[in-house]
Amino acid sequence: MLLSLSLCVLLAQFSDAVRPTNSASHHFLRPSVPKAPLHDPSSPVIRPNDGKELAPYDTVNYFDQLIDHNNASLGTFKQRFWHTYEAYQPGGPIILFMPGEFNAESMTGYLTNRTISGMIAAQQNGSVVVLEHRFFGLSNPLPDLSAESLQLLTIQQAIDDLAYFSQNVHLPMPNGDKLTSDLNSWVLVGGSYAGALTSYTMVNKPGVFQAAYSSSAPVETIMDYWTYFEPIRLNMPQNCSADAQAVISYIDSVLDGGNATAIQGVKDNFGLGGIVHLDDFAIA
Repeated sequence: MLLSLSLCVLLAQFSDAVRPTNSASHHFLRPSVPKAPLHDPSSPVIRPNDGKELAPYDTVNYFDQLIDHNNASLGTFKQRFWHTYEAYQPGGPIILFMPGEFNAESMTGYLTNRTISGMIAAQQNGSVVVLEHRFFGLSNPLPDLSAESLQLLTIQQAIDDLAYFSQNVHLPMPNGDKLTSDLNSWVLVGGSYAGALTSYTMVNKPGVFQAAYSSSAPVETIMDYWTYFEPIRLNMPQNCSADAQAVISYIDSVLDGGNATAIQGVKDNFGLGGIVHLDDFAIA
């Protein structure tokens, strides 16, 4: 109850803080960035240059990826990817977007020109691929997440995944078996962790990708990076920051207190009652 009340106060006070007091209509302009119209990811995609109907953005494809790049005898697993050649013209590049540490089902927007990968494809007449990271979503090299299995969750294995995919994939498009990175230009794109992975790959696998776009790539590993949100706390309205700190302190005290009923109540307030591990709940 305290959590719900605190959140309500937080939202109400934030609304009061940003609402102009000298306007009778309470309307004010918000900054905006032009975007392409939203497209239903489950609807067919129409190529603008010839009107051809393509598979929906959310169509799942599978690539036989090596379980262990250091031991090919272990076989392969099904690595999921999503793809469109909506803007492609012969000679155009393949834009490979790696979402990083996420289930990639929700990342099909990166096939479109609402995002940098799709914008590059539109500008360069390219095709776009979203490739799910190993051990995330349903792209699991092994059937469990044991400590032994997670020995294959390394930066080097992820880099090798990107290179091996680009060198061996048969894309679901005309001449898709002739567009590997040894025959066609590929551009690697990633942000945050995947941005760092993009940079690492360009150094570790020179010549595989002809270009890369690395956004917000972290350059230092910090285990307890509590200052990540500090600029927000310091620059938000003080009454709002005080409420936010009160809510955080309350949640911390409940999680640290060990009372199972209270913990479940907090999780339920956020609609996350089914999450088992508290660290997963806290980061959600």
